[in-house]
Amino acid sequence: MSVRVRYFAVLRERRGRDDEPIDLLPGETVAALYARLFPVGPAGRLPVLFAANHAYVKADHILVDGDEVAFIPPLGGG
Repeated sequence: MSVRVRYFAVLRERRGRDDEPIDLLPGETVAALYARLFPVGPAGRLPVLFAANHAYVKADHILVDGDEVAFIPPLGGG
């Protein structure tokens, strides 16, 4: 089972790509996938919003084969 993950802003820079396919672990939630792809570093982990198939979802949303996932970092402005 796999999903397509889309990255935006700083997350795109960290992964070095716009999107990629990722194999899912059984019963993996969107938050668990984020934690797996972006381990906690010295500054902690960047808080993000989660989306699956173009809709915002809660952290405990269980992903299924073929989902399109997006991690949306905070937007800055000025």
